[in-house]
Amino acid sequence: MLSIIILNWNTSDLLARCLASLQDATMPHEIIVVDNGSDDGSADRVRADFPGVHLIALAENVGFSRGNNAGLARATGDFLLLLNPDTEVRPGTLASLIAFMETHPHCGIAGPTLWHPDGRHQPSAMPFPSLITELWRQTMLYRLLPFPAQSRMARNRTQLVDAVTGAALCIRRACFEGIGPLDPAIFMFYEDMDWCLRAWRAGWEVWHVQSEGILHVKAASSSRFARTRTLVDSQRSAIYFFQKHHGPWGVRGLRLVTLIGAGVRWLRAALEWLAGHERDDRRRRLDAYARIGWWAVTGRGLD
Repeated sequence: MLSIIILNWNTSDLLARCLASLQDATMPHEIIVVDNGSDDGSADRVRADFPGVHLIALAENVGFSRGNNAGLARATGDFLLLLNPDTEVRPGTLASLIAFMETHPHCGIAGPTLWHPDGRHQPSAMPFPSLITELWRQTMLYRLLPFPAQSRMARNRTQLVDAVTGAALCIRRACFEGIGPLDPAIFMFYEDMDWCLRAWRAGWEVWHVQSEGILHVKAASSSRFARTRTLVDSQRSAIYFFQKHHGPWGVRGLRLVTLIGAGVRWLRAALEWLAGHERDDRRRRLDAYARIGWWAVTGRGLD
């Protein structure tokens, strides 16, 4: 059986569409919605419109890892799917994903094809974070020159990958029991890559599986955070990931990369602010990049 865990935070309408898209699933499954302290009536809507869904209503937003862990603890399936509420599952996608995992016993984690709402393919696999990938990301070099490993993993084909996104990530129960739940120390971002890295180190494989796919709005929940908090949370998670998997020297290297990246991004946001482009958003970005840059210089300022 497949357990589908959906972590929701203030995306009531998107959550309803996601749950409706699962109504035609033909394989045995259970759906668990974990509401992360929403104030938009999401929990009441699930109770009223989707009575067959198991609802866990948390009193506050405990983050991506701890919220999903609450659902994973309740799940009973042989396969456990983390699914964002801003998704719509196309018919046949889940069946083909589970069929692949059943015929590939070394596959511990797998993710399906994702699509943007306008029909474009959305890359759902990524290389593990390194100083090179962080330099590409933080300086926005990826917009001009895709990182080689990232380019390969962005192709929509069934292939071994480093990691798949937590927006739609299926883990085999045996793998889950072997490596444990998502790291509760990570509030948001990098938790999926941490999980996939732990799976690889435990002897499991991670696959991207080409399929009918899932429509993903992308960042519907995180965009509701203040921009400063979103960017700072991402940097905190990067620091934690590098400390955990690369040690003190990795964090020292990350500080150098971050100093360069924060400077590039601050300059771009400043030019856009001067040009009058979404000034409120650019002001929040400037604040975030200044805080991140201060951490890169001093090692402090993100607490």
